[in-house]
Amino acid sequence: MLEFGVFFGVKYSPVEQVKFDPYNLAVLYYFGDLQHWKIPAVCIEAIERGFDGRALRRLSGLVNPVERDIRQDEIDAAFREMGINAPIPKDEARLALAAEAARRALAGETDVFNEATHIRLHICEWRNAPAELKPIALSEESEHAPSWKWNKLEKQLRNAMAQFLNTRKYQAPRR
Repeated sequence: MLEFGVFFGVKYSPVEQVKFDPYNLAVLYYFGDLQHWKIPAVCIEAIERGFDGRALRRLSGLVNPVERDIRQDEIDAAFREMGINAPIPKDEARLALAAEAARRALAGETDVFNEATHIRLHICEWRNAPAELKPIALSEESEHAPSWKWNKLEKQLRNAMAQFLNTRKYQAPRR
């Protein structure tokens, strides 16, 4: 199985079985959260799951690769061999990650403030919030808000997240 610490918010351990999802892995890679040296393990897992192709086979054979060992066009080809329209633009990956974070928060799996902060700081990289995510950026306001404002801010964040999910063609990640 894959050995990634976080897979779209799900902590992975050998005991937990996380469904292999090429799209989620591609989103992580093209956003920059899946390092090149993990690509061989992804390719091995893909082959074990029935995917096949020249790029998958080549990349799965690499041991302790450095960045120059893996060409970008091969990574793109490997994801295409897994059925992904690769490469995924970083902005599309950003929105997919934000949608997953918003879904987790609205489902009660995680804290709304934590997910909003994650969207603002990590996914939007402090300053690169696309228009669709700007309403969620009010999480910054909550950092210094008195506790009597938290319920109102939480409601605003929930509404902003729900609006974001309703305005995009959101599909729950396959697990």
